[in-house]
Amino acid sequence: MKFFTSLLLSLFLGVLTMQVHAQKKITGEIVSETDKTKLANASVLLLQAKDSILVDFARVDQNGKFTIVSPDSSDLLLIVSYPKFGDYYRNIKKGSGDVQLGQVTMQSSAALIEEILVTGKIPVVIKGDTVEYDASSFVTEKNAKVEDLLKVLPGISVDASGKITAQGKTVEKVLVDGEEFFGDDPTLVTRNIRSDMVDKVQVYEKKSEQAERTGVDDGTRVQTINVQLKEDAKNGMFGKAEAAGGTDGDNGFYLGKVAINRFKGSRKISAYGIGSNDGQVGLGWQEEDKYGMGESISIDDEGGMSFSFGGDPFSYWDGKGQPRALTGGISFMDAWKEQKNKINLNYKYGQIENDYTDNSISESPTASGFLKNINSNRSKSDANRHRFYTKYDLKIDSLTSFTAKLSGSRVNSDNFNRQDGETYQNDTKVSDNFSNQTGETTNQNISYEAFLTRKFKKEGRSISLRFAGNNSDDEGTLLLQSNTNNLIDGTSSPIDQFKDKESNSNNLRTSITYTEPLGKRFRTSIGYEYAMAKTHSINRAFNKDNVGDYTVLDQDFSNDFNFNNFRNSANISFGYKTEKVDINLNNNIRYDDRQQFNNYENTSLSRDYLTYNPNANFRYNLSKTKSLRLSYNFNNSLPSLFQIQPLRQNENQMVEIIGNENLKPSKSSNTTLFYQSWDMMKGKYIYGNLSFSQTYDAIQQNVVIENGGYRKLYYENMDKPSNSANLWFGGGFDLIRKHQIKGNVRVNGSYFSGYNYINDRTVANPTNDFLENKSQNYNYSIGLGLERQTTKVIDFSWNVSPGFRFMETTLNPERNSSGFTLNSDLDFKAYLPAKITLYGEGTYTYEAPTKALPDKFQQVLFKPGVSKKFLKGENLIVDFYVNDVFNQNKGFRRYQSNGAIMQNTYNTISRYYMLKLTWEFTKMNAAK
Repeated sequence: MKFFTSLLLSLFLGVLTMQVHAQKKITGEIVSETDKTKLANASVLLLQAKDSILVDFARVDQNGKFTIVSPDSSDLLLIVSYPKFGDYYRNIKKGSGDVQLGQVTMQSSAALIEEILVTGKIPVVIKGDTVEYDASSFVTEKNAKVEDLLKVLPGISVDASGKITAQGKTVEKVLVDGEEFFGDDPTLVTRNIRSDMVDKVQVYEKKSEQAERTGVDDGTRVQTINVQLKEDAKNGMFGKAEAAGGTDGDNGFYLGKVAINRFKGSRKISAYGIGSNDGQVGLGWQEEDKYGMGESISIDDEGGMSFSFGGDPFSYWDGKGQPRALTGGISFMDAWKEQKNKINLNYKYGQIENDYTDNSISESPTASGFLKNINSNRSKSDANRHRFYTKYDLKIDSLTSFTAKLSGSRVNSDNFNRQDGETYQNDTKVSDNFSNQTGETTNQNISYEAFLTRKFKKEGRSISLRFAGNNSDDEGTLLLQSNTNNLIDGTSSPIDQFKDKESNSNNLRTSITYTEPLGKRFRTSIGYEYAMAKTHSINRAFNKDNVGDYTVLDQDFSNDFNFNNFRNSANISFGYKTEKVDINLNNNIRYDDRQQFNNYENTSLSRDYLTYNPNANFRYNLSKTKSLRLSYNFNNSLPSLFQIQPLRQNENQMVEIIGNENLKPSKSSNTTLFYQSWDMMKGKYIYGNLSFSQTYDAIQQNVVIENGGYRKLYYENMDKPSNSANLWFGGGFDLIRKHQIKGNVRVNGSYFSGYNYINDRTVANPTNDFLENKSQNYNYSIGLGLERQTTKVIDFSWNVSPGFRFMETTLNPERNSSGFTLNSDLDFKAYLPAKITLYGEGTYTYEAPTKALPDKFQQVLFKPGVSKKFLKGENLIVDFYVNDVFNQNKGFRRYQSNGAIMQNTYNTISRYYMLKLTWEFTKMNAAK
């Protein structure tokens, strides 16, 4: 911390030293022309004359006077505004020194005839539930990208991986003119499109497409950013090429990027290619949620099942190892016939290899103390993927629209995993194990969807039809060689098997929704939906025969299942909307019929559920710059067929999962309150969120611990509720306006409590009684920040967040893991003569030792660099930087899961030296 404190202090003093000599004072007195009345609280705006960017502002005091101190670095435009009066404006030349306007008289608008009024731009406005930023009101460097623009917008932050947070929420979609750009990879927008092409940036919570079309709010919200381009930015070509090479003394590092974009009106054609081994895999960080398969078997809410060995290697890079990636893609968007036809086509290819090691510690409470598992893992993966996405919109007439979507992917993956583990009970080793798994998987997935919406002449009346489906085929092989030594019983359990698995899943969903207005403010809708999911899964395990070939079928770990789910649901929705108030109540009644067939044993299992799932949303606009939103959701989560009757697995010999045919749906309620306020004249914004969730009959795993640390996990509905709460609050303000230094404050807190039951059979005279264990974890932190973003002399951003983390269990409180945490980050840019920039990015992380995990963790990561721009357009850039100059980077994570306290460490990319050459090219009006 001393390093960052000293550096920030030096930068701050440098700013004061370099700017103090270049100031001018502007003073004046504002009065009415007719009766010389002092116009108190009149707005005084000072803009840069060349681009209308806001430099400073002030309010006129009760005596009608104002004073503004401003840098004397460019020509300025002064604007004075007062309600029902014509605006006063005056040009102020650079180098003119202090300006004394004297008494400024303003004329009533009633007396103005053919008078020209000049108004300033409003940097931020709130339109309903949308926050809209005027891009030209915020300063970025020449040739900056959208990501650089987002970093200077109040209430928005961007981390090193490109992940965006807006008003405290993670942004999941970034659109261009309302359309997806390269599908679901936001970084291809934020790191590819130039900031000077942007007109507006809009932040809002996007509803599902079905909700937007039908007007039936299903409660689904996705934090979204829409980048609106300037009209003159939609004609021309732009792009960039990057080439970089470096070393850490032993290994070579490289990065190559090419991106080309051709825009002509509504037609947008873009292509890119990336090859690297420095961690820039070029994949969207949201893709994991949509395509990741972290478990060996997973069954979704519709009954569809998927499997994989080793997970999806195209999940976003989590910092493990040093991936070698090659990715590329092409996107085409166009509209014709007066925008009645729109098409969006995307194709992406990726290839990635990675090799990493990680180590984990897991500590679980028991009746006699604690159970600790220590594992070391070596993983290798080699995969390639093809993906395409297409969307077609047709406006049949002024009242009828049709949308069709088609997407698909194919992934081939080779994986190897070696794991060595040891189990300790109260510091006594009770077992050890190893496992080698070598697998190949192929997944093919096709999804389709169509919407038809017909509006009627009566405003608010409409009918919508939806038809959607998905087909997925998985197949794979696995060679499993493992062994467990039980040191208590003196037994050994070797496994040497070859497995092949295949699965096919077909899903279909169709719905119809009718909406009807009930007067000018009230509306209602009614809808029906039918959904069907059918999955067939075959898993075969073979042992060796007498000659060493895998031909002997192991019936215990082989199975052939069919899973079917049929759903009928009805929706009734009511709404009320005025300029200030928007209320929506949605009622969903659902009937599910689930069936499971064991084709090996010719047996079947069926369950049916009738559930009620309401949600409500309320928004109140206190003013044009303040809004309040309240939402409530109640949802029934059905037990999966895997939880009712799991497929027997032996990939992990230390764990056996037992199903429960009597499971009930878990019932969850969630209430969220969100507030946001903006006062740009005072340079202040505030946002806050408070949510509380409670789950009854939560489906948890009760644990039976046997000798050697072997565990049996039983699915049960808990008889006590689990609770969770989250609070985040933040705000920004002008701290030192004269030097354009802003401050921000953040408060974050979270809480979770849940229950499970544990039966420790390793104790003397064991019984069948289970002991209750309550797991709790709660975190809180306070964040403080300073920033200056002017692209002149020096810019910086510094944040520090001290906090405390609690991870506790009632069954074994003496082994709780609670301790102090501290996170801090700093980045800066110093603009030197000759188009040279010095820059640096740094973070400091500290986690205190705890009872369960006695080793503290701390590291300082710092990446300094220097760049120089060449050519008249400053579009040729040479960079030299050092990644992790102190060579301290190491993977680390602490968390709590199912009552266990976990710690994970892994190898990652540390210090290396890199030289990079970047060429920006453009031919369009926006770049002039």
